[in-house]
Amino acid sequence: MPTELEGDGIAVRDPSHAGQSDPECPLEPVGSEGEAQRARRLQNDARIVEILRADGFEGPRYNKVVERLSGYAWPTMVKWCGTGEVFHRAAAVGRPVPRRLIVSDWSHDDRLEIATDSVINGMALFRTYGLLEGRWHAGGGASLTTYCMGAVIRAFGPVYKAWYDARRTGQAELRRAGTDEEADPMAAIPDQRAADPYQVAATNDEIRRILPMVKDPQVLESLGWYAVGCTQEQAAERVGLTRKALERRTHRLRNRINESGARRLEPGEGEAR
Repeated sequence: MPTELEGDGIAVRDPSHAGQSDPECPLEPVGSEGEAQRARRLQNDARIVEILRADGFEGPRYNKVVERLSGYAWPTMVKWCGTGEVFHRAAAVGRPVPRRLIVSDWSHDDRLEIATDSVINGMALFRTYGLLEGRWHAGGGASLTTYCMGAVIRAFGPVYKAWYDARRTGQAELRRAGTDEEADPMAAIPDQRAADPYQVAATNDEIRRILPMVKDPQVLESLGWYAVGCTQEQAAERVGLTRKALERRTHRLRNRINESGARRLEPGEGEAR
């Protein structure tokens, strides 16, 4: 479905609607899209960027475009995390995950968490580098959707590695806590591989509601630096803040999101079970 910028008669379109597309990577249409159609699509994207630039890359029109782009990127990342295709995509853009870190037993919840964080960090990269710094342009040949997906894929590696390190630490703690006579407390927990349609829809809806609320450009840029592997202190320095100042801003953002009701708390996060 197109994303209309009301009153301007233009749209960001899912590229799978522009022509026949690769079912494994519906980023750029292949085969049936002619040069003229492709040129029109890129001109349309360029016009959108100019309109959003005039808005300062914020406001309702910008939020609407971000909502549709992230709404497209998230289920794509969930699918690729589920099939393992995401590792091939990351390697193809020069951000490979070391083979020794790739596991096959990550759970459905793990995949949702990693897909979600990759989209959030990727959208921050897309805004900082593609839009604010003007690195996206029609002459580059990539549509906005494709460029945005590329940013999400580049954000995947650091997110996955952080998850892997946390997982390894957790497993080591479990081994230290147990003895030979004690059963692994995690062994009885099933690995639920089948996607829960309700959870997928709920998480996707949460992303769409939360992303437009991150309006502080320095916080957005810091998310981008997190995505490429910087520590909190390094990210703060790169955006011109102290670590404490960045912590305060992210804390205020978290409180604003929670108070707005945009994020629905799960049991154990402040609500009764």
